[in-house]
Amino acid sequence: MTRTNEPNCLRLEMCSVAALLAPDDSPFAGPALHADVAERLLDEADSKRGNVPLRIEFVVDEDRPGDVQRVVKALRRHFEDEALAATRDLSRVMRSGRIATVIGLLVVAILLGFANTIDPDSTSRFARAVRESLTIFAWVAMWRPAELLLYDHMPIRRRRALSLRLAAAPVSLIARDGTTVA
Repeated sequence: MTRTNEPNCLRLEMCSVAALLAPDDSPFAGPALHADVAERLLDEADSKRGNVPLRIEFVVDEDRPGDVQRVVKALRRHFEDEALAATRDLSRVMRSGRIATVIGLLVVAILLGFANTIDPDSTSRFARAVRESLTIFAWVAMWRPAELLLYDHMPIRRRRALSLRLAAAPVSLIARDGTTVA
């Protein structure tokens, strides 16, 4: 029987601790997580089930005192920054959705107003075609606002949740000889 609160383990084989960290040319203080490692962790975490906590293990050739703290600091900072960026992206999408909704509703009101000026009982095919075209175009104008408010936020929310799970995950370095440094 599988326990549902048992953490999912993300285990990455690395050539060295230095390979986990970005080169020191970063303008920010402290170690930074290598972009490829971060992307791989996001992909691996995305494939794990739901809201179960994660545990991260890096298998390296050798580890030195202080390596774990450097890696943990880099990993936490990277994924906390990712979560913050996702939160900002989510705000932008929702703000764009609200603005697009207001514009879309104005377009709907104007176009349906024009469509309603055309006699619905008209025998002219052209008049009926114009009326129907205005009605269809009015509702198509609401497509993008609906897409923004209903769907575009989902991948951003997922990315933010994954980043927060990764930032909170315990990290350990495992030397290839089998010793673990927590």
